[in-house]
Amino acid sequence: MKETPMSRTFAFSSRLLAVALCASALVACSGAKVEAPEANPTDMPKGPGLFSGESGNILEGFKRDKNNAETGGNIGVNIYLWRAALESVAFMPITQADSNGGVIVTDWYTNPAQPNERVRANVLILGKTLRADALKVSLFKQTRVGEAWKDAAVSPATVTALEDTILTKARAIKVQTRSK
Repeated sequence: MKETPMSRTFAFSSRLLAVALCASALVACSGAKVEAPEANPTDMPKGPGLFSGESGNILEGFKRDKNNAETGGNIGVNIYLWRAALESVAFMPITQADSNGGVIVTDWYTNPAQPNERVRANVLILGKTLRADALKVSLFKQTRVGEAWKDAAVSPATVTALEDTILTKARAIKVQTRSK
């Protein structure tokens, strides 16, 4: 019988299959245990939720530090500033909100009353204390010129007004939370 490349490949494949079967039979007979994969293959953290403490008690999120200063929660930044900032820019489409890093980034928002102008905001919460220097707001503005959008200057008073709004809301949320 004449040997062809196809018959050579078939013979090689047959030998390879025989070796693989023998190896798997040896492993099966050896009594070695093969561990099953974890039941939850996702990398979701186990244990208490994000807004609760290690014990799972949500009230632990409002602890004070060693200097008796209110830290405002376990989310990485002051929870009152975080909530107030989210509420203050809620009318704009939010593209990123990271409570651990204290970053809120919005997409462009066009006021229907002024269709040739749009604004975007970045809010950064810098600490766990409810203080004015723990908040940084950046506003960006563009105006439509023909079909293109061109950058325009934002009044510093507008940035200050948004910061004041966030700080006022944060203080109100803190007072409201403590009175309950």
